[in-house]
Amino acid sequence: MVCNYLGLGGSEKTLQIFCKYLDRARFDVYACGRLGGGIRVDELKKLDIPVFTGPLDLDELVTRLQIDICHVHRSGHYERGSLPTKRKGWPRIVETNVFQDYDVVENAVIDCHLFVSLFSRYRYLERFPWLAGARYETLYNPVDFEEIRHAKKEPGHVFGRCGRPDFQKWHEVYIEALPVILEKVSDARCLLKGAPEEITSGIQDTIHDGRVTLLPPTLDVAGFYRELDVFAHAARVGETFGCVIAEAMACGVPVVTLSTPQRKKANAQVELVEHGVTGLVCERPGDFANAVVELLMDQELRLRLGRASRDKALSEFEAGRLARQLETIYFELMEQRPSNTEVLANSADLSLQKKNVWRRATGFIPYAARFLLRHPTKLRQLREQWRSFHFPNT
Repeated sequence: MVCNYLGLGGSEKTLQIFCKYLDRARFDVYACGRLGGGIRVDELKKLDIPVFTGPLDLDELVTRLQIDICHVHRSGHYERGSLPTKRKGWPRIVETNVFQDYDVVENAVIDCHLFVSLFSRYRYLERFPWLAGARYETLYNPVDFEEIRHAKKEPGHVFGRCGRPDFQKWHEVYIEALPVILEKVSDARCLLKGAPEEITSGIQDTIHDGRVTLLPPTLDVAGFYRELDVFAHAARVGETFGCVIAEAMACGVPVVTLSTPQRKKANAQVELVEHGVTGLVCERPGDFANAVVELLMDQELRLRLGRASRDKALSEFEAGRLARQLETIYFELMEQRPSNTEVLANSADLSLQKKNVWRRATGFIPYAARFLLRHPTKLRQLREQWRSFHFPNT
């Protein structure tokens, strides 16, 4: 399994959990940080997973380890060197496409496109054409229930959230909502783990009264969830899945989230959080504070939503079950015969593979032209990708 880095993010955690739960009696499992390492390297080594960190040549690694399945977690757009070269149809390439982007250069070599939510899969297939012979599947990010152990706590009025310190993964609604919540619930406390500077600087006056605790981002989040009565989630760009939401649900913590249906934003958080069933969904930022207050003040509602949250997480996000689904996909890809859509089935010449991949990409010109006329920013992005691929030294 391959990521660019092995850091704190959700894709990296998904890689780590799948590496842990894949059946190693049937698979030799390797983890790769193609461009570099990160905080998860030691965690993977504790699981006895061989780890390779870059910068490295993915082709050389795949050849040396005789890889049959190369599973790459990436944004979806073209990244030079992020996919291995196929030789006579091997290795089979599985892509977990996190941000529903389209690889205009190498898309045709991918055997299976995995999406981390139904929302992500639907948006991708709505925007881009199907490629005959490839698979398009939804596979949720897994939750490790061995790590996220459910523990009963005395009911209280503690709310908060965790995440990596990236402002796009948070929302300015915290700055506006925090004073309102603390005023309406006199004994409420707030815990924020991994909040970026843009958030912490905006709530300085609130922090000084001792009811808001700021914690640094770490890998150990299980204890954090167990302190909460309500998980208050909002992200400026929305979520293509929302690992922290799924983990909070697994701990039986009801979630308040903010819907982000605006164009270009993800909104899979409302797929995880069903309004009135596993949590509360706010359609507007102005509703966020009142939703948190409602759950903090209504213990019966909070407990009911929390039980439903854990049940949903157990049935849909449990790591062992999702790992078995992934294994099924791997075996089915290995058993299928190379099809006409596979590029360079009978040659190992890289330059010819590049030409054939590009030739296949031009088959989408009529569709792509209509799309790019409506999205000039995407046109500029694809032009830069094409130029970096064909003229890397200019």
